[in-house]
Amino acid sequence: MKVLFIKKTFIVEPLGIMSLSAALKKAGHKTDIVLTNEDVEHKVSQFKPDIICYSVMTGEQKEYLVINGKLKEKFRFISFFGGPHPTFFSGIINDGGVDVICIGEGDRAIVELADALDKHAPYALIPNLWVKISRDDKIEIIKNPMARFPDNLDGYPFPDRELIYKFTAYRDNPIKHFMVSRGCPYDCSYCFNKAYSDIQHKDSKRIRMRSVQNVIREIKDTVSKYPTKLVYFQDDIFLLDKNWLREFAEVYREEINLPYHCHVRANLVTEESIKLLKDSNCYSVHIAAESGDETIRNEVLNRNMTEKEIIKASDILRQYEIKFMIQNMIGLPTETIRDAIKTLELNIKCKPTYAWASIFQPYPGTRIAKFCEEKGLLNDISIDDIHDNFFDDTPFNLPDKHKFINLQRLFAIIVENPILYHTGLYNILIDQPLEKTDKLYKQAYHEFRNRKDNELYGLKLN
Repeated sequence: MKVLFIKKTFIVEPLGIMSLSAALKKAGHKTDIVLTNEDVEHKVSQFKPDIICYSVMTGEQKEYLVINGKLKEKFRFISFFGGPHPTFFSGIINDGGVDVICIGEGDRAIVELADALDKHAPYALIPNLWVKISRDDKIEIIKNPMARFPDNLDGYPFPDRELIYKFTAYRDNPIKHFMVSRGCPYDCSYCFNKAYSDIQHKDSKRIRMRSVQNVIREIKDTVSKYPTKLVYFQDDIFLLDKNWLREFAEVYREEINLPYHCHVRANLVTEESIKLLKDSNCYSVHIAAESGDETIRNEVLNRNMTEKEIIKASDILRQYEIKFMIQNMIGLPTETIRDAIKTLELNIKCKPTYAWASIFQPYPGTRIAKFCEEKGLLNDISIDDIHDNFFDDTPFNLPDKHKFINLQRLFAIIVENPILYHTGLYNILIDQPLEKTDKLYKQAYHEFRNRKDNELYGLKLN
């Protein structure tokens, strides 16, 4: 079978798609990818795929559905929609051009689908898939349950890097991405992990880790073939298993020793864990504060984390000279502009390398989306109002909405230059009308972000 992935352009390597491609190739199928800024119809005409796959984040669904609809008018294929949006908004199956959606992990399901099509066998009962079939001149949707997750991640093939490294810009990017685990034990209300655990098979483990040796083999294989200056671990939290971390730190230092970046959680940061990161050549980390308001952070976002823990983690990272970015959200449900300023104040205390802020989006299936619904905040908002990025706007009709948007664009600049806060000048800057600030503040944001990305990821390393 021939399977074509259609993907919007990206910055972070799409390890999910790459893993699906690897699983398909291991089973003897052919894969390829086309980006939406290319001639998609020409690629479909040339490759003649049996299955066309879309990995969809909420906010992207409209674009992919339009592309798929146009292709359906000219070509014959099975359309396969996976990713977070179909998982938590399964109503996408009702679109006329959608044939199959995948709920949760698709590594095995997509191979079973391709195998069945290759053998002209029935495929309506494959676990994790919802399948649209025609029966007695009626459309029926078969909703299959989720299968138990495999415990052993080492059994999966390494992500198919050739799929995307045919594009020289991605192949030559000095940052290469990896994952050592799947899942997260925490129940943050805005994250899919809690909702995902609620729908997964009851016998599935919520956290699964690859062995250190398996991870090291993948990194070695990658850096031996492609230019790499920084190894980036995409895992939600890199410090979950201290025994794994101790083994990793020793082996990575001895066998790889390239600078790397990972994500950590403030309440898991200790001197021991950060020393292990530093000794194994960790260059930088992400750490999430999300909100400086205690009530919003712990009762609305369910972070279960104190301001003291966030500040202490920041102090330890600075002590060991590991660069760090703090992740924050503003425009949160029930939040006032004064609450958002508390987040600014917390970041000024923490003194990060980069204080990153996004604007909250109420993604479907999450606990916080249900909270918003109960509070009547989603009454005039449809799924298509949610943005495909969280930098430009929010679907909420917030009081002082222009202040939130301006603050998001200037957030990192104010943290880096706290005199703007201490003199109160920030108040004047964020109170300006959007028609006056839109272009200027966007440009300032993107220029500052590019500079900070270079600093945070060590792209100036020789």
